[in-house]
Amino acid sequence: MYKIVYMPLDERPCNYRYPLYLASITNIKLETPAMSLLGRKKKAADSDTVAQWLVEATQGADFLIVSIDMLVHGGIVPSRLHHTKQEECERRLRVLDRIKQCNPTLRIYAFNLITRVPSYSSSEEEPDYYADYGQSIYTYGWLKDKAAQEALTSEEQAQFEAVTSTIPQEVLNDFLTRRETNAFVNSETIKLVRDGVIDFLIIPLDDNAKYGFSPTEQRRLSQLAEELDVDDRVMIYPGADEIGCTLFARAFSEANQYVPKAFVRYSSVNGPFDMRIGLLERASSII
Repeated sequence: MYKIVYMPLDERPCNYRYPLYLASITNIKLETPAMSLLGRKKKAADSDTVAQWLVEATQGADFLIVSIDMLVHGGIVPSRLHHTKQEECERRLRVLDRIKQCNPTLRIYAFNLITRVPSYSSSEEEPDYYADYGQSIYTYGWLKDKAAQEALTSEEQAQFEAVTSTIPQEVLNDFLTRRETNAFVNSETIKLVRDGVIDFLIIPLDDNAKYGFSPTEQRRLSQLAEELDVDDRVMIYPGADEIGCTLFARAFSEANQYVPKAFVRYSSVNGPFDMRIGLLERASSII
């Protein structure tokens, strides 16, 4: 029986239990950490404890499916709240080197989100200041990115100047510094693909839009993957909580030499046309 070690994005059922349900109907043994190790919502898991569990659990394993957000920041919500320096993030990430050295045949599938930018003001899963400035931060990022891609209208330019003046500089600095750190982690993770430590990587875009901070980072990461010649092993697309199940399906297929087949049935005669438009838009956003 194949053994897969799975470190989820957080403790919610969609991330923790659903992959276990999938594994229960296969010939795969899926090993997960105790729920108590994963933290809870804004309370981060202890990164050193997570790393130690991974080192021990992957001995003799065939696959590792690992959330980089959990490994480095202690979960998806803590990845939006931390003040961790880039050097410390890199140290936590490098535990994957040690795991691969101890088990060279281990296939490592990793995933790490591009940090979301909600379009509304709420601090439930964001920094406290997002309750007051969330919508303004979103609009600022949207207009800033659009201005870099095409000219703003006079109304949009006026809106950009107005919204910029409403966000305190210390708030914007905090938000941008954290995003810079998280983007750094994604870049370093792509380099681990180049180095053969990570065999396959998914970088999902959580709650993204046509313009904004997320598509800006998507373009940079896509370019980096192409420059490092790993774009066939790095996928960047919208998603979040389904990635654990997606990577389990990939590991199952590889372990069993199974090639799934898919048939697309459109709900309307315009379906194929709409799909082509969507693919073209995605391609243009990557470029």
